[in-house]
Amino acid sequence: MGGPVRTRSVRARILTVLLGVILLILAAVLVAFNILVSRYVSSSATAQLAAVVADHAATPTVQGQVSVGIPDVSVTRPGAFNGRPGAFLINADYGATTPGNATEAEQKTARDLASWLASRSVALTDVKSVRATIDDGSTYYISCVPAATPSQYMVFYVDVTGVITFAAGVNRILLVIMLAAVLIAILASVLITRSVTRPLSALTDFAHRLGTGDFRASPHEFRDREFATLADSMNHAARQLDSYDKDQKTFFQNASHELRTPLTSITCYAEGISCGIMEPVAASQTILVETARLTGMVEDLLAVSRLDSLGGERKTVTCDLAVLLNAAADEQRTVASERGIAIVPAEVEAPVVIAGDDVALHQAFANLLSNAIRHARSQVVLGCEDEGGDAVVTVSDDGTGIGPDDLPHIFERFYKGPGGSHGIGLAIVKSVAEYHGGRVEVASGETGATFRLVLPGGATPGRV
Repeated sequence: MGGPVRTRSVRARILTVLLGVILLILAAVLVAFNILVSRYVSSSATAQLAAVVADHAATPTVQGQVSVGIPDVSVTRPGAFNGRPGAFLINADYGATTPGNATEAEQKTARDLASWLASRSVALTDVKSVRATIDDGSTYYISCVPAATPSQYMVFYVDVTGVITFAAGVNRILLVIMLAAVLIAILASVLITRSVTRPLSALTDFAHRLGTGDFRASPHEFRDREFATLADSMNHAARQLDSYDKDQKTFFQNASHELRTPLTSITCYAEGISCGIMEPVAASQTILVETARLTGMVEDLLAVSRLDSLGGERKTVTCDLAVLLNAAADEQRTVASERGIAIVPAEVEAPVVIAGDDVALHQAFANLLSNAIRHARSQVVLGCEDEGGDAVVTVSDDGTGIGPDDLPHIFERFYKGPGGSHGIGLAIVKSVAEYHGGRVEVASGETGATFRLVLPGGATPGRV
């Protein structure tokens, strides 16, 4: 088994998600912007240098070499960075020579670029659109071509410092935006989680209250549909628990009363025998009758307890309902004969089979038979058939029927109508039917009552 699950607050989870999404988006924007700017600068500078070199190569030559002197590139059309290229000569020792009309800034740029090439011992023949960043932070793209004088090269350069500076400024702005987004995300997470945690806290308190036995409905109303639905479900559960709690209390009160009656009779007759004031044989017969009644009641109570149990899976088997019904009838045939009641067994052309709890079904059939025998005049008729995929078991008697006042309550626990036993038998029948996903119905008239136990054919039973 693993260790305890580490938990995190909803606020921390929402904040983490928001920050992660925002930082991921901004980081992607930052990386994409810098990649695009770098590619744009490189391609634009390379194109501008290529145009300058092409113009220089097209000038008149002397003895097959490019004309002597530094070309005037000031007349060249500005490039993508709104700046003009520059040019100077460089020898094999990286000494720079600028045009006579060069400004101090242009002279300094030539010396700095020559120093940059010298510090890296760059082969001048290999300098084709190379990016160079000098000590003062200025950035240039440079290209070299052979000059007319041997061992000298013409260096052309393009200043891209402006666009690089602009890109750095944009990066700083993006970082500020990222910081602001983080602060906004923190504020948003606080506001969002507050709207989530408050309803959750209210529902948690409600759940704790239910656990202590306080089943009053929650007074809170929620605007969010999900929380409103959850609150409605919990209120419905509270009503069910309240009803179940009341039923349980009534159940134990009635059970105590029903158990006390036979116990009182047994005690009285036993004391009468002990004191010699009752005839032992007659008193013992009464004791046996009350004991049998008490035993039957205890068995029914145990059956109710088993059916109400919410824990554990019960074993299911293939049940032939006609066989179970007729077996239950055989067990009660003697009692029926003593009352002058004939039991007509169920006859089927083909087995009516479901997957179910054979013990619970047998008890339900026995309770239906016992109830029918108590109220029948002359006979009890059994039936078992398949109706549209449902298995239907019927138990009919020819008694006086069930009164309209009693009919709505006969399946309630401890409800006893005229001639009833102790009010548990039919409640067990209902529980067994519901356990198997079915239902029990009753029809009553002047010629008797018919109970129908409808069970889904082939269904695997669930819990009550």
